[in-house]
Amino acid sequence: MDDTKSEAHTQKAESKWHRFWRLVMVPPMQPEEMTPAQRRYDSYAAFPMFLAALLWMLSAFFTWVPAIHADYEKTGLILGLSTWFVFVLDMLIRFLIDPRKKDFFKRNWPLLTALIFPPLRVLLVASAVVRIKRDRNALAKMVGLYAVYAVAFVVVFGAAMTLSFEIDASGSTIRSYGDAVWWGFETVTTVGFGDFTPVTVAGRTVAVMIMFTGAGAVGALTAAVASRFINNSNSSSSSSPSSSSSNASAPQPSTTAPIVDSAPLDDLSRQLVALQAQIALIADKLGVSTGSTSPEAG
Repeated sequence: MDDTKSEAHTQKAESKWHRFWRLVMVPPMQPEEMTPAQRRYDSYAAFPMFLAALLWMLSAFFTWVPAIHADYEKTGLILGLSTWFVFVLDMLIRFLIDPRKKDFFKRNWPLLTALIFPPLRVLLVASAVVRIKRDRNALAKMVGLYAVYAVAFVVVFGAAMTLSFEIDASGSTIRSYGDAVWWGFETVTTVGFGDFTPVTVAGRTVAVMIMFTGAGAVGALTAAVASRFINNSNSSSSSSPSSSSSNASAPQPSTTAPIVDSAPLDDLSRQLVALQAQIALIADKLGVSTGSTSPEAG
């Protein structure tokens, strides 16, 4: 009995989560319902809003993590307020360019929720990537965007976590968030100048995660770019005029008249004329009309 109740409770919780995910995944307006200004703003604002959400989460990290709280609490507060005003500005721009202002807030309730809980913006960006138009370049777009977002996420938070582990460690060279970000980009791009190196076990663990993310991101971006070029090449080849392809496959008619020897034809014509004359002469002697099929008695 208890197992049945537990399963029912689990299914109910999963259904609530799936319902919430579907609500987030459904866009406020379909692309064909948007104005050109809305589509253009959506394409331009996606990545900056993702970065703003990451910076808000970073501000919370600066404010609440004890190891760096003393040095970065003020920076965290300023960063949090700045990113929150960016979200408000984004909401205002979307409201001004929306032609259906009466039900704007009803359709865009996830954005309103993100004003209270900014990390939701990361989820909204992920849902926008999933909703990329399905065409021949869709997979390349998704792989490329996921790689860029993953690198940004790992560098921003990998640097913050590494700083929290390394800032008070003996012999550490990573003493500020700027140094940690520079080290994060060195690591994620697999360059590794060696000017900054984590010395703690936790810092090196984060470094390994950044290394794997960087290797995967570089491979994904390379595959996405190659796929894009191949698809564009195939598209340009298939969009050539059909007449040219049919002409290339079918044999082309000769534009010059065939050279024919007219001597045999002239000889045959003369023979036919002579034969007709002989038939007419014989018919005249027999008193038979050449137009009749049976001879007449003379």
